[in-house]
Amino acid sequence: MRAEILSIGDELISGQTINRNAAWLGEQLQTVGADCRRHLTVGDNLDEIVEAMRASARGSDLLLISGGLGPTDDDLTRRALAVAMHEELVFDPAAFADIESFFSRLGRPMPDVNRVQAMRPASAKCIPNAQGTAPGLAAQWGKCRVFALPGVPREMKAMFQAAVVAELEGRSGGSVVRIRKINTFGAGESWVGDKIKDLMQRGANPTVGTSVHDGVVSVRIYARGRPEEAEAMLGRTTRRIGERLGDLIFSFDEQTMEQVVGTLLLEKRQTVATAESCTGGLLSQLLTSIPGSSAFFGGGWITYSTTLKQSELGIPESLLQSAGAVSAEVAAEMAGAARRNAASDWALAVTGIAGPDGGSAEKPVGLVYIALANAKGCDARRFIFSGGREQVRLRAGQMAMTMLRLSLANLKFEDVVPG
Repeated sequence: MRAEILSIGDELISGQTINRNAAWLGEQLQTVGADCRRHLTVGDNLDEIVEAMRASARGSDLLLISGGLGPTDDDLTRRALAVAMHEELVFDPAAFADIESFFSRLGRPMPDVNRVQAMRPASAKCIPNAQGTAPGLAAQWGKCRVFALPGVPREMKAMFQAAVVAELEGRSGGSVVRIRKINTFGAGESWVGDKIKDLMQRGANPTVGTSVHDGVVSVRIYARGRPEEAEAMLGRTTRRIGERLGDLIFSFDEQTMEQVVGTLLLEKRQTVATAESCTGGLLSQLLTSIPGSSAFFGGGWITYSTTLKQSELGIPESLLQSAGAVSAEVAAEMAGAARRNAASDWALAVTGIAGPDGGSAEKPVGLVYIALANAKGCDARRFIFSGGREQVRLRAGQMAMTMLRLSLANLKFEDVVPG
């Protein structure tokens, strides 16, 4: 089943909005055994949308369209599809009733402009939208099956899962792709790739590859075959990679580091506090992004200046002068003070030079000290992170959580993270 994805919107062309819909749809197509040949993006221009639709439909069995189904003048998808298919737009009473019902549930009258969303090409059918006002469209255009979905990601994903997946699975001839993402942190992509290089042969089934995002190195497995065969291959390859990478793996699929750490803290009924300098509250933000984090997060201090390090955390002025604010000694003092002040089981402290200025030959940009304290003592470590300011800050936060994750699992940092 040859497929193409067409994304519509000036905001995508201009770069104001990152086209995450196409990436998500591309991954979903793989799971149902479709061969996605192209991603196309066009702006809000009727002639260009029509041309793109016709070009895609000529060479594909499936065309997924995202965006352009809103009620305003620049939402051109339904009109363009009608023009491309040489059909009239017709009014769909059932779709109109759904739109009215949506506004009624919100306790608001429906604006007249939303009536256009109930229009469809004559041979198409409207797909109900449980999350918003824009119905989707489903049409058979010669040999090409067409689905037009809303551009709002939440609406698009819900509609795809509810109305598109089952039909595509029925067209796949029984062949599917099963995907797993294995997430690691603490080693570079080249180190991870070297450990599994024999599994990364081109043309193999399963296909194995690596990617990096915000310092997290992920291994992706794509297993193709009938459902039971694909699942078996996925399981075998996952186990082989697990044997090679061990506890460097912190999660699978979309589970984040903060979710893993939060789960461990909840399971052990333990708490953590933070003291941050260069990360400026980012570590606390990551930890509190988890629902229920009030059960394990005691509080935090953002002590950017030396004055606050002294007044809020009690760091001796003599230590700040002798060792410097960016030092293992100060990081350890910060962690110990945070743990005592919050009466928590654990405390993490971060101090460093995120850049782009402030570095020196002795203490370069990217230098970060991270300390983890508990009742038994404190472990302070030195790191140098590459990248710009935000990359340094985020990687420092991820590494701090890695130190806590390993300690909660009774693992030694040196046994897991390559030197």
